[in-house]
Amino acid sequence: MPLSWFLPVCMNPGENLLGPLAIPTHFIVAMLVGMGAKRGWVLLWQVVAIVLLTVALTVMITRVTTVVLR
Repeated sequence: MPLSWFLPVCMNPGENLLGPLAIPTHFIVAMLVGMGAKRGWVLLWQVVAIVLLTVALTVMITRVTTVVLR
């Protein structure tokens, strides 16, 4: 199976969603584009990851503060 199929389908979404937990996102973008991923897909998954991580953190912080302030 060629890497050109694997990268946009599996690695790009996974790396953009889980990568910020380990390394900064600008390193992830440079790595993925350097490995041959299309810039459009990388930017799309970066936006998706930022939105999902923001929503997740907002929900967690809101729940923690409501429990603490009761």
